[in-house]
Order: sequence, then C-alpha cells, then structure tokens
Amino acid sequence: MEQQQIIREIEHRAWEERVSISFLCQRAGIHPTTFWKWKKSARNTNPGGASLTSLNKLYDALDQIAAENKRRRTRKAVAA
Repeated sequence: MEQQQIIREIEHRAWEERVSISFLCQRAGIHPTTFWKWKKSARNTNPGGASLTSLNKLYDALDQIAAENKRRRTRKAVAA
C-alpha cells in the first residue's frame, strides 16, 4: 500500500474512534509534527517517508483505542 493511502486510512480510523491525530501520536510515541510531515498536502508537496515501525506503532495504538472504546460501550450498555 502506498504511504499516502496508509496515512489516509490512519486518519479515517482515528476519526471513527473519535480521537485526534495528536492523541493518537502521543499514544504511539510519535510526535504529531512527524505525522504531518508524512502527509502530502498543498503546503507539504514532498512528504517524508514513514518507517514501517512507526506506522505499526500507530496501528497498534489505534487497535488499543478501539478495544478501550468497545469495552466502554459494552459497560454503558450493561449499566443501562
């Protein structure tokens, strides 16, 4: 998969889990500025390359957040 596709997927998953990219990066141990340097935009037409290790950290953090959100939703449903 191409880097920009991966970045878009990470952004989409973060949006689905209702977390900011800054929070996600903090959980993954990656500086948010680094994430934005990887993303191609009008201001950043030549993005830096993201390492596989860093991308895996972001995916792992997303998985952890998703699991926490699922547990939270389950508790609310049981309490209701």
